[in-house]
Amino acid sequence: MDSYLYIFLISMIPWIELRGSIPAGVLMNLDFTRVFLISLIGGILIIPFVFVLLDHIFPIIRKINIIDRLYLYWESKVQKRYKKYTEWELIGLMIFVAIPLPGTGAYSGTFLSYLLGLDRKWSFVAISFGVLIAGILVSIISLGIDTIF
Repeated sequence: MDSYLYIFLISMIPWIELRGSIPAGVLMNLDFTRVFLISLIGGILIIPFVFVLLDHIFPIIRKINIIDRLYLYWESKVQKRYKKYTEWELIGLMIFVAIPLPGTGAYSGTFLSYLLGLDRKWSFVAISFGVLIAGILVSIISLGIDTIF
């Protein structure tokens, strides 16, 4: 498999996203600019698909007990982490997604937007900017500040 396709696929895995794909690309000694852009695209492309999944497929599969329990667990975790950003709505959503920790990426941000009933277009913009900021932070951590500047 092409190394860049591998990076793209990693960037679309829930809870790993570009937090894993950028360091993987750096470890594989791939062209950093391409790794960053591919990871960013993968992280942003998933947002509309997650909204569609939540709108149309998720209500059906929530009828399965184990999935419903996982959903309720994830819902409580996401809401607990987001609580300190609720006053800021979309800015808070962007900051939440920008934090480069597992569980705060595009999937969780999209899920949170869905739970709170936020405007989809503006949520997409806020989540995308959050993904960009997270990508920059992960890049700085992966490459080291002295390499970037």
